[in-house]
Amino acid sequence: MPPEIPRAFARRADGFRHAVAGGLWLAPLVYLEHARFGAGWYGKVVSSDPERLLAWAVSKAIPRRALEVKSLPDLDMPRKGRRRLPGYHIDLWGARLALAYDPATLAAARRRSVPLDRLEPGAGDDHDGAGGKVQHPRAGDRRR
Repeated sequence: MPPEIPRAFARRADGFRHAVAGGLWLAPLVYLEHARFGAGWYGKVVSSDPERLLAWAVSKAIPRRALEVKSLPDLDMPRKGRRRLPGYHIDLWGARLALAYDPATLAAARRRSVPLDRLEPGAGDDHDGAGGKVQHPRAGDRRR
């Protein structure tokens, strides 16, 4: 039986709930200027089920050592005093992004990339600052 395919969700909360239930969540892409493998687009597959996540990773030739531990919020609790639940993820960047994200999503993200030398302080294109998260490429696009 082939491994489960990670699912993307329009709302992050729905993705977290899917991951907490043991499903594979394809988290939204983010652009990071300062990251382990350099500036660029990063994504991740998240789940509370490490075996399910590893089965997917192995099917994509991603080594088991890529599995990382990171707790997930229990969104069914009030924000104040919210507990954290066991969670795992596998980071994706560069060519690995194509293992999980569809070509249209990647193309939209690349069109939104801004070369660092075009950023100017005060020009309105630096409002999130270094390491700011970028919306999912389809979020806020009302032209469709």
